[in-house]
Amino acid sequence: MGLKAADRNDTIPKTDDSVTQPKKTENPDLLTPYHLNVIKFNPTPMLLFDELRNITFSYERLIRKDKSVSLQLGYLVVPQVLNDTLFNSLLINKDSRKGINLAFDYRIYPFSRNRCPAPDGMYFGGYLSYIGTSSEIQGALMDATEDDNILFDTRMNMVNLGFELGYQFIFAKKFSIDLLMFGPSITGYSGNLGITGNLNSDLGDKIDEELAAELKEHFPALGYLFSDEDATFSTSKVVISSWFRYSVQLGYHF
Repeated sequence: MGLKAADRNDTIPKTDDSVTQPKKTENPDLLTPYHLNVIKFNPTPMLLFDELRNITFSYERLIRKDKSVSLQLGYLVVPQVLNDTLFNSLLINKDSRKGINLAFDYRIYPFSRNRCPAPDGMYFGGYLSYIGTSSEIQGALMDATEDDNILFDTRMNMVNLGFELGYQFIFAKKFSIDLLMFGPSITGYSGNLGITGNLNSDLGDKIDEELAAELKEHFPALGYLFSDEDATFSTSKVVISSWFRYSVQLGYHF
């Protein structure tokens, strides 16, 4: 005798079709960002060197929900470090300075530490930056019988590869304050001093040493680049430094 349908205890066998299987979802911890882009203005070089021409902008883009890349580009003018006179022999009458700063960052926003979607919250990552400055200094020998102009062409380049740690605040899903607090790096440095004019080699060497000493005095962070035995500006070195990259940036999140 056949069983009635109501008396059967077996169930419909499981299948692997897409109707009966639940769809895979993304990690729920990875919050969906409000927007993917942040454009920022960095006033730190202005404040650090007291120079309004040091305008710097950066652009950050989320490439995943918890990762981003950013590019920074800015104009950089460092303060004058040499005095108006050198060794009571040379009078400086003109100084023209310019420079550039570039940086590329790769950031990770750990969602286990952040309550809001990236790029809000704590971040860490790596960066590669370049600082290049140049200046042309014109002077004249004070004891010269005729006008004897001396031209100094100084150039400095720094390449930094390092680790960074910071925190970014997003307000009203539109505005940001980015605090880069810690950034040690391995630094490659090169400097060159070219002198044109009727200047003896001894005075040229003294000026080279004086330039290195003034840089150490005005920028203590550069002190590791110059050893006591060879404290000259015209040199090239690769050092492991405690150089700290830090900044405050104001941004628009879109």
